[in-house]
Amino acid sequence: MKASAALRDKRRERALQRAFSAPMRPEWLHTLPGWNHYSHEHLVVPSLADHPALKEEKERRKDPRLGFLGHLMMVESAAASAGMDDVLEAVLVNSRRREGLSDRVINGLSGTGKSMLLRTIGRAVQLEIEEHPHFTGSQIPVVHILAPADTDNKINWIWEIACFLGLNPEPTTEDDLMRWRSYPDLSVPVNYVLETALTRLLLVDDIQRVTPAQLAPVLHYFDYLRNRLGITTVFCGTGASSVVHEARAIADRHTIVVRQRAERLARAREQDPAHPGYTAADEKDELAYGRLPVTWLDPIPFDRHDKTSWPTVLAGYEKHLCLHNLDEKALTKHSLYLHRRTGGYFRDLSQLISQAATRAVLTGTENITLTELAAVTTSRDH
Repeated sequence: MKASAALRDKRRERALQRAFSAPMRPEWLHTLPGWNHYSHEHLVVPSLADHPALKEEKERRKDPRLGFLGHLMMVESAAASAGMDDVLEAVLVNSRRREGLSDRVINGLSGTGKSMLLRTIGRAVQLEIEEHPHFTGSQIPVVHILAPADTDNKINWIWEIACFLGLNPEPTTEDDLMRWRSYPDLSVPVNYVLETALTRLLLVDDIQRVTPAQLAPVLHYFDYLRNRLGITTVFCGTGASSVVHEARAIADRHTIVVRQRAERLARAREQDPAHPGYTAADEKDELAYGRLPVTWLDPIPFDRHDKTSWPTVLAGYEKHLCLHNLDEKALTKHSLYLHRRTGGYFRDLSQLISQAATRAVLTGTENITLTELAAVTTSRDH
């Protein structure tokens, strides 16, 4: 046990060092130290007074503002804010129920901000639990994983949770790693830690890489976590609702149950012609069986008469642009152009603004104009 504790401490120290040195590195969001760092990370817009414009190009490349502008603070849309409220309410309700707990799904096209919303929800839950007077610091309120690279085995899913918790054994040599053919079953220690740490939320991202047949055997494990430990699972990914719903039908042998019910009602109809039997309404109800509440994110629309959606997002980004010569409303005055370039997709908009702002620092213009924007190529320019 001492050796295991020492190994966990070593991992934690290493993870924290990497998280602080590269706080935006995505892999650390899927480890406990990295997630805790992210949950408490408070990004501050660099002060222009503390970072004067530099004349030499070599000096500009070392400008501390580049790290901030390369990431930028994500700006929430109205749809994302509403979705976050819905999920937070559901987690709150689940924490007070003994039965009938419900999981959630975040769905939408690629690049609409689903992962951002998922992590924002996780951070909000974590901070709310930490503010509770009974929080001791030993709890692990939130676990954040990706669908495993090999999704065919339930053990691989549990391994992802074990990796987050720091329970996975590390190979002692490179030869040991190369000889591994399968992951050990860590379900017992994982279940124990989740129970004793009072985990309340499991975030599962990249669910689009999984087929319903691969997910179906794992759903019963997530059901166990929900019904035994009160852990709410939020599935996230493009097409997530279809994957989860079809997997649920497979896992619960739903098609067999529906067929048996239809046959039973047909026999009742034969015995009693007045019996309604199996109707089109029944079929519609069956199709909705097992569906989880879905939060859907679309690209942000552009409407010349709407002053609260697309312009609000652009204004949110403008507040974070720490450039010395930035024009007033540098982004909002190009609303239509930016929407045509990005299609209203968060990922493309953030990438475009980040690159344009970085170029403004490196070239010394310290401003974002159509020149800087046009010089950046995005995925929707082809």
